[in-house]
Amino acid sequence: MNCIDPLFSGAFHIKVDRRRFLIGCGAALASYPVGSDGSEGDDGSALDANTPLYQQPSITEVAEVPFPEGKRVPFGWQAFAVPASGGDQHPNLKWTDLPQGASARLRLTVAVDVREKVVVEVRLAETLQKIGALDIRYSPALHPFEVLLTAEQIKKVAKQGIVLVMTKGSKPLWFFQVEEDTKQNVVLSPHLMFARHSKPVEELYKRLASPASLQPYGWMEGCVLGGLFDLSHARGEKRYQNALNSHLGHFFDKKQRLVYEGARSQVRDDLVDGIESTLPNAVIAKVNPKHPVLRKVMGFWLRHQQASGIIQDGELTSAEGSYTVAYPMMVIGMQRKDEELIDLAIKQIRLRKSLLIHEDDCYLRYWVNGKRSFRNWARGVAWYSLGLVRTLEELNEAREVSDLREELERLAEWVSAYQHEDGLWSCFLHEDVAVDTSGSAGIAAALAIAVKNDLLPNKYKAVSQKTMTGLVNHLTPDGMLTGVAQSNRGGIALQQSDYRVISQMGMGLMAQLAAALD
Repeated sequence: MNCIDPLFSGAFHIKVDRRRFLIGCGAALASYPVGSDGSEGDDGSALDANTPLYQQPSITEVAEVPFPEGKRVPFGWQAFAVPASGGDQHPNLKWTDLPQGASARLRLTVAVDVREKVVVEVRLAETLQKIGALDIRYSPALHPFEVLLTAEQIKKVAKQGIVLVMTKGSKPLWFFQVEEDTKQNVVLSPHLMFARHSKPVEELYKRLASPASLQPYGWMEGCVLGGLFDLSHARGEKRYQNALNSHLGHFFDKKQRLVYEGARSQVRDDLVDGIESTLPNAVIAKVNPKHPVLRKVMGFWLRHQQASGIIQDGELTSAEGSYTVAYPMMVIGMQRKDEELIDLAIKQIRLRKSLLIHEDDCYLRYWVNGKRSFRNWARGVAWYSLGLVRTLEELNEAREVSDLREELERLAEWVSAYQHEDGLWSCFLHEDVAVDTSGSAGIAAALAIAVKNDLLPNKYKAVSQKTMTGLVNHLTPDGMLTGVAQSNRGGIALQQSDYRVISQMGMGLMAQLAAALD
């Protein structure tokens, strides 16, 4: 789809005040409920039977911990630190007027990239009784973690409050603070979430169409932007258009200059941070084809082009480039009628096919020494599949690509054979390991998009519908997607384990799937 909706043309409409954040802000903030749409609730204590309720704490006893040099909290939001294991000062969280007789989810969202395994115990503030623990491994910023608390535990929390104590970890861990402007990021602030009988699919779309679905700029945010764009066109609902503009407004200043943090939370303003960071430009080009960032991105691609024509970081060819390079490159090439750019986009897919597909299996990585790794990793298969399908979708038969259409048909048949009865795929398709909901959503989205664009026969729509049904079972009551394999930083062992997280990136892929099935 290459149509530019006039509602999206021009500069991004919603700007974000990236005010200076307060490190270790210790001031007590009022606690109050927030409705499921991020707006202030009507009743200070009532718990509606069908609507999730968010209650935020006051946070005190925050240690004065030096902020890591060269890094930054996203969007100028506030953050506080849990000191490294062995510290003697622990953040204290206290609530007032909590609903009684109901269980809840305690959530905190990581504000600065984590590169180790961390355990933060949740203890009652007075008795120091442990009531849960946050198991945080190699987390990017903007990813929430939760502890399920029983009604009896909530009763004790209401009386005592809690303290956060790191028992494993060598560096301070930064969480988002409670913001004064609670409508901006309430779901990403510390809170207790109460929900008795919600409708998780409806809540999914509410969370998507809000700041709760924000992700680090690059491939993660690119998945969410793609979902919002697709939903806005498939359903014509203004909330998705508004959310898309809002999301983009979080990453560009008034001069349309890119302002963001890289994968390690380092400041990367006005820079291109590797091939994985260029995915958002597919949507940016669709909503604002004259945006100045596109010229910067095209320059980056050309500087990273190898003699073979492939665009890669260093000595590694990755499946990500199928989605993060070929797809946005094709969007821009078709818009500008740039024949060389169109041909280069097609070449990215063909070269990755030749290097990453081996004996029908799909590998995430190919090294210059001929070594391949991460065989049939679900998200790697999703990146390869989405890149292939999205590139063909944009190309719209403007080139002879019968070889790529044959590859898509082979891929669809091959991947369908690995689908589980619940509609999902294992984190490594050929292994008996836990499923990955994000990889499953991405694979199914690729199939559904291909069917919608007459690139695959209709039988594959049933495969995708089965996945959508399975994904719904992994939604929290307020629509956040669980069961996502962690960001690929802990090696194959972490991916093969049962460790899974909440991820808005996966929600973005699920949104792309939903839009294609409409």
